[in-house]
Amino acid sequence: MTEEDNFPCPKCGAPVSRQDRFCKSCGAVLAAEPTVTQVPPQPEEVHRRRFSVIERLVKLLVSPSEAMEDIAAAPDYMGVFAVIATSTVLSALAIFSILQKFSFTGTHASEVSSFVVSILTLSVFLIPILFVVRWLMKSLIVKYFCDSGSGWGFGTAASATGYAYLPEILVGLVGIVVVWFALPSFTVATSSLEAAQQSISSQMAEISWLRLCFSLPASFVGLAWKSYLGGLGAHFGTKGSCSVKAGFALFFVLGLVGLLLSYLI
Repeated sequence: MTEEDNFPCPKCGAPVSRQDRFCKSCGAVLAAEPTVTQVPPQPEEVHRRRFSVIERLVKLLVSPSEAMEDIAAAPDYMGVFAVIATSTVLSALAIFSILQKFSFTGTHASEVSSFVVSILTLSVFLIPILFVVRWLMKSLIVKYFCDSGSGWGFGTAASATGYAYLPEILVGLVGIVVVWFALPSFTVATSSLEAAQQSISSQMAEISWLRLCFSLPASFVGLAWKSYLGGLGAHFGTKGSCSVKAGFALFFVLGLVGLLLSYLI
């Protein structure tokens, strides 16, 4: 033991070693029991939303991966409701555009016209309801099939799925332009029921051909775009557990079923 290892006892002054816990002369305690300091738990990291609703919608067009990552980390429904409201307005405009192409003649022209307007008006009110039902059902399916142990919530799935409907707005705009410029005007004679049926059948054939040539390709482009956005949302929402390709495939199949049903109806 060297002199550097010794120091005087703080109580009696007798030399003691640094290894001694008690003074050999007076018995004073030389070293206290080490205290354990408790480290406070670190707060859980909370993702701060980077973009507003409008910024998210714009980012979905110019930088979809960045937008969907932010949507999956901080879900919201304002953007979804904006998409639903815009789609409803566009649907009403499309119905109005189609209605402008029809004219009714004959003794029952006013009654038939009022009936057609009533049916189309009712469809405008049903469109947002059907949209919400379709959105919620699709969100539930996506949440179930894309959840590979990630534990992502229904709210995240619903937000990502709702934002993925944005391409339908652009497809709707294209559809309105096509209807307005490419759909010919029709005249329905209401004096004869048989003549009216033949006229409507002829018009529906032309509308079907227009849908096949213009609406169907645009719908497939919108479906692929929408499925890509949905795949990104599922990927980021599940924290990478669901691949973008798997999410894309699921959204594409669900969208294809809905597209086929709409054309069959």
